[in-house]
Amino acid sequence: MLAACGGGGPTETPTATPTPAQTSGSETSAARSGTATPVTERVDIDVVGDGIPEHKLDLFLPKDQGPGPFPLVIWVHGGGWQGGDKSDIGRGEDIQMVQTKELLLDHGYAVAAPNYHVLPNTKFPQPMQDVSAAVRHLRAHAAEYGLDSQRFALMGDSAGGHLASMTAMTPDKPDLQGTLGDTSVDARVKAFVGVYGIYDLTMRTEDQKNVCGGGKPGAESSHGRLVGADPDSPEGEPAARAASPVTYVGPQSPPALLLAGRQDCTAPYPQAQRFHDALKAAGVPTELTIIDKSHGDPQFFTDPAIHDQLLRFLDSHVKN
Repeated sequence: MLAACGGGGPTETPTATPTPAQTSGSETSAARSGTATPVTERVDIDVVGDGIPEHKLDLFLPKDQGPGPFPLVIWVHGGGWQGGDKSDIGRGEDIQMVQTKELLLDHGYAVAAPNYHVLPNTKFPQPMQDVSAAVRHLRAHAAEYGLDSQRFALMGDSAGGHLASMTAMTPDKPDLQGTLGDTSVDARVKAFVGVYGIYDLTMRTEDQKNVCGGGKPGAESSHGRLVGADPDSPEGEPAARAASPVTYVGPQSPPALLLAGRQDCTAPYPQAQRFHDALKAAGVPTELTIIDKSHGDPQFFTDPAIHDQLLRFLDSHVKN
């Protein structure tokens, strides 16, 4: 799994006259037939307006929990920056991720799953800017979707953890966030959850060597192709550092919950440890859980203790 990073209900919003933002996606609810049933699922919402798959997201709201507005978890799928799709989380074959989505919905959280550009047809920061555009769109149109724009969290697994954390750590850096779509609001969130994520591209090769005896180094590694340079060379190190979430940690960073696997050779656990240590040094609330599993292990999405920790963390830093 050295190349691949794994990856993956809804609340009641009153039926109203659809706005352009709402009708940019397909409404999978009886509401589209004119009944009073609230729209609880929207797929393929176009967050930029250009119609391309990379700029679409799916949105799920909790059922039978009132009209909202609901806190939102924006879950960015993994895939080694070269694969995966928003459907992994929404309705994919990875039943564990779908179950985690349902867990969040059952506890009153809306869930959004955005797409983004993938390799080989992209380069950092484009994928991150796709994610940022999705966050801004959802914040700007929160009232239309039954969301609380002040209670957003970003979550990501593997490569999605990297992109989600980059977005969460840099809301005040327009050169990284980009100007796609709605720029009337920023991509600021209340918290970040990273599941076997990659947070320090300058050290990923070294971490893979120390934990598992080595990975694919140089410009042909997945993170090297993402930044368009050899991240392990003096020439490529600045690009790798600029694309590393740990670079941007500061006192204003959002609280973070980090989950990592001790046997992970794709996103070695020192990545999460280093990110956790930087957040802690900056005075940011942070939790780190390392389990004795490899990359993408189902336990990350099925362990009751992890479920409890996830909900406790989100309730503390987002919902309440």
